[in-house]
Amino acid sequence: MNILLRLQELFSPLGHLASYILAYIFESLFLVIFVTISLIVMIYVFRKYMARVQQRIGPNRVGKFGLLQLIADALKLVGKENILPKNRDDLPYKLAPAMVFVSLVLAFTILPYGDFFYLGSFTVTHSEVTIILLFGIIAIMPIGEVLAGISSANKYALLGALRAVAKDVSFEIPMMLSVLAIVMMASARTPSSLSLESIISSEFLPYGILEPIGLFVFFISMVARASYTPFDLGESDSELVSGHSTEYSGMRFGMFYMGMFGSIFLGSLIVSILYLGGPSGPLESSLGFIWLIIKAAILVLISFTVWLSMPRIRIDKFINFGWKYLIPIAMINLILAGIITLGWGL
Repeated sequence: MNILLRLQELFSPLGHLASYILAYIFESLFLVIFVTISLIVMIYVFRKYMARVQQRIGPNRVGKFGLLQLIADALKLVGKENILPKNRDDLPYKLAPAMVFVSLVLAFTILPYGDFFYLGSFTVTHSEVTIILLFGIIAIMPIGEVLAGISSANKYALLGALRAVAKDVSFEIPMMLSVLAIVMMASARTPSSLSLESIISSEFLPYGILEPIGLFVFFISMVARASYTPFDLGESDSELVSGHSTEYSGMRFGMFYMGMFGSIFLGSLIVSILYLGGPSGPLESSLGFIWLIIKAAILVLISFTVWLSMPRIRIDKFINFGWKYLIPIAMINLILAGIITLGWGL
């Protein structure tokens, strides 16, 4: 049982249809709250972690241990004046940050989170083709970044958008090839190999153990999509001011900022689900949600370490890395996955 059915039981005196509508609304609200709190925690941990790496203290003035600093920053962004470029293309300019943030939140609705004690699963959307839905939704986020760069009427924003497109195209292909290898292997053990929940249930060993090459390629590709240093080729602060978000201020800029941290968390969850067993763990199944969050948190810290320790890679070298190295490696991984699948069939 999941949280939707628990809520439906709670609202059942209101009637069948009304109880389900309210249950969906509250379940979606809980998920939005979970995503928002997760992003706030990630930003706080990143600031403190970065301070420790750089031998600083980090946020420590506003609230105990600086815990209220993020609330102060959020209020500052909300209160800031939204300065609009004079020659902007108005509709796409205003639509772009909302497109990035909304698509990010929608991606979280599809993930299988596992059970959390009495409440059950937090998953909002259940489908037999969740992989297709998930990567279709993720593909919307770069469109928002491109719209922001083109509509800002700023040469630095336009160059940032073009760089982002080149980067995304370079790493989409190896990422999809890695996922295809998992779908191929899962199809030998479950008929619904395009469902994330079925992929998890088909594992006798995490696919990260069976496919370490695929894990490497997929993780690098998701890191590249998240666009943080050293992979922030679309922003490149030292070269392009701030890339596609150069002409944004206030909460519109805040949406892009939260979108970057949200992409790190989302990518860590996806890697955990596909390659590390997702909510599976050594103890009772009611702890599945906790196991998933622990795995994702470890990957988030690895991402933060990469962010803080590596210099930016030159754009041509980074794009060539995707085309000339990751795609051949992903093809080799796909062939190995096919051999393993044939072995299971025999």
